[in-house]
Amino acid sequence: MNSSTFNIKTADDFLNQMVLPQYADFINNNSSSRHALLSTITSYHLYEWVNCHKFTDSVFKIDYPNHEPLIELFEIARKITNGTKHFSSKVKTRTQSGFSSGFSSGFAKPLVITRTDGSEISADYLLKSLTDFWQEQYKTNGF
Repeated sequence: MNSSTFNIKTADDFLNQMVLPQYADFINNNSSSRHALLSTITSYHLYEWVNCHKFTDSVFKIDYPNHEPLIELFEIARKITNGTKHFSSKVKTRTQSGFSSGFSSGFAKPLVITRTDGSEISADYLLKSLTDFWQEQYKTNGF
């Protein structure tokens, strides 16, 4: 008998059956905390599927030297993911009135994340960046 988690056996399976569909759900309803959190969790956990070790800043620099700007985003995703397990987060978030991701990227988004320096990014930006990264890695290197 083959060991798998509900027939997800590889990182490609995890990307194609979990990460991308969950991100599509978020895009269709970018004001949904549920979709944002599930998309963040799956995008973050794909790092462990692909690399067979936990995320750290120093190891990410070695694994993906041309993608250092994503370190901060993976760190935010890690903190959000861990926060969902413990019902508390070290990442400040807020909601506001905003527009659909499908409408335009030029307008305010409904879910906002505060960086450690006090600046803000949207959940849309975080999730698009992580998803684009994984799609690029898959196309370029496979898993």
